[in-house]
Amino acid sequence: MSIAIVIALAITLSIVLVHFANPKNAFDIQRVSARVIVIATINTFSRMLLAYILSLLISIPLALGIASTPRIQRIFLPIADVLQSVPVLAFFPVVVVFFTAYRAFELAAVFVILLTMIWNIVFPVIGGLQTIPDDINSAAWVFNVRGVRKFWYITLPAIFPFIVTGSLLAWAQGWTVVIVAEVLHTYIPNGNPSQDLLGLGSLLVDSNARGDTAIFVATLCAMIALVALINIAVWQPLLRLAQRFKFD
Repeated sequence: MSIAIVIALAITLSIVLVHFANPKNAFDIQRVSARVIVIATINTFSRMLLAYILSLLISIPLALGIASTPRIQRIFLPIADVLQSVPVLAFFPVVVVFFTAYRAFELAAVFVILLTMIWNIVFPVIGGLQTIPDDINSAAWVFNVRGVRKFWYITLPAIFPFIVTGSLLAWAQGWTVVIVAEVLHTYIPNGNPSQDLLGLGSLLVDSNARGDTAIFVATLCAMIALVALINIAVWQPLLRLAQRFKFD
């Protein structure tokens, strides 16, 4: 049921992106209004949230697979470590060219943010799996608690604090990359600003390039307010909740 809810939410966000993510040239960029900044805020948040949901769906199974046996971990953990060490922006030009060939501008931005987030969740979850005491695993084996039941009642509660802390790091990295991910024209051959995605990142870059201090400050304030709101309303309660699931 929970997976179905996550998938439904991801689909809903995709629809929201299609509805709100108008091309930049649909607005008079020289006369950015409060409405445009609000829509840009919704767009940026939607891209971040969609990338985060997809990163959860990928990173948790990936971490479980890597940590499933000591042999698999010895083989794939170094590979994962190398991959996460490669700067995401090194892939960005290739990603943009691939997706923009199909005019999938939104997918290009979401994919880059996704790549940024994944490893911040994978490695904490792998570490969290190591904290499950051997006697808990032994008890689960004795009482035949396996498969989905073991994941739901033992594994998920054990890794929940690490998912939360990893998610917090993932969002922090995502905010760093979203500014670049929305300014696509700099990575498209013969690109132009009309190919950028309307969002807080692109407004920051464009207003700074034009020397429009008022719009730059207003957009920066909107981003700070959004980050603060998410931190207060989501991450702080989740961090407090995560304390209940830690093994002593």
